Amino acid sequence: MLEVKLLGQFDARLDGNPVEIASRPAQSLLAYLMLNAGTAHRREKLAGLLWPDTAEANARRNLRQALWRLRQAIGRSQPAGRDYLIADDITIAFDTASEYRLDTAVSVYGGDLLPGFYDE
Repeated sequence: MLEVKLLGQFDARLDGNPVEIASRPAQSLLAYLMLNAGTAHRREKLAGLLWPDTAEANARRNLRQALWRLRQAIGRSQPAGRDYLIADDITIAFDTASEYRLDTAVSVYGGDLLPGFYDE
């Protein structure tokens, strides 16, 4: 099961073990996809959100790299080799059928949402 904490310090765990996602954009991408789980987001929209001051071609390349980093970190570790992320040439989504937990409930509030991330 993938467990991600966004309140307070970013923390990701897979089956209870810490997951290293060193790239801030990859963390932002995972957070955005999980907060909007089940919605397929167009790649150009995600690239524009995460890299608004970057040329489109570079932003899309950055998105591909962030997606690759996420897949390296959380991979296909679900039963039957399912992936937490559903991606095709046009869209990316977080799979709501996957086993995951996200700490967005008020009862676990431990600080600001993604402190240090200055994206809106």
